[in-house]
Amino acid sequence: MTNKTFHVTVPESDEELAADRLWQLGVEAVGIGQVVDGMVELWTSVGATEESIRRAVDRLDPTWTWRTADVVTPVETWREHVGPTWYGKTGVVVPQWQADRLDAGADVLVTLIEPASSFGLGDHPTTRLSLGTLTDYLAGHHVSSVLDVGCGSGVLGIVAAQRGVTTIRSTDISAGAVEATVANARLNGVTDQIEVDMAELATISGPYDVVVANILAPVLVSMAVDLRRLTAADGVLIISGILGDDHQHVIDALAPMQVEHATIDAGWASIQLTHVH
Repeated sequence: MTNKTFHVTVPESDEELAADRLWQLGVEAVGIGQVVDGMVELWTSVGATEESIRRAVDRLDPTWTWRTADVVTPVETWREHVGPTWYGKTGVVVPQWQADRLDAGADVLVTLIEPASSFGLGDHPTTRLSLGTLTDYLAGHHVSSVLDVGCGSGVLGIVAAQRGVTTIRSTDISAGAVEATVANARLNGVTDQIEVDMAELATISGPYDVVVANILAPVLVSMAVDLRRLTAADGVLIISGILGDDHQHVIDALAPMQVEHATIDAGWASIQLTHVH
């Protein structure tokens, strides 16, 4: 089958922003090349139709350059190279098509995920970090509501539902992510606990006991006011998608919320914040 890869070349300073624009298309992966003369190329697969490519181009800044390239490959071969993702000692996220291969103990929470066109099998460090931070908090606190911002395949909200949270709202700007989250909630038997939509954050009423946002830094900064507003006075905000050694600007944007603790894995960070009392 002939597919197309979509390539974007941007200044090095725009790398994180460009990656986020591509993730927002609901892609399954983003490749990033080496910096050459201050420029860096990113690539992904957005589909081979003119409509899908035009949709991707509409996300780009006018100063960025782009191109497509034909590639002949079985589009599903990536499924052969992924496996279960463990977080903590009591949770595992399993690709749906590998469900019959897993032999987990009775005390392990198993979450089945079919990513479809969304981002999120639970294997990216930021997702593992978010899952670990979220489940640690749920284990020690009574939580009745969770907001998952940028839900991708829905794994964070689904795990929260499986661990007893009764009211969950999962939002994403990608229609593919919404479809995947709805399907995965059904797959895990938690449909009644999760509301899924494409609502803009500014239109959502709160607050929520826990707000989770696994999104890249520029978007976290742009959403800072609403993330603070939607976190209950005695609740927590959990953010990830940020670099372990370069996230102070995100923390500054979320002030006066304060960092309760941070976890670093593979160069990425998950940070739990609370309101100042």
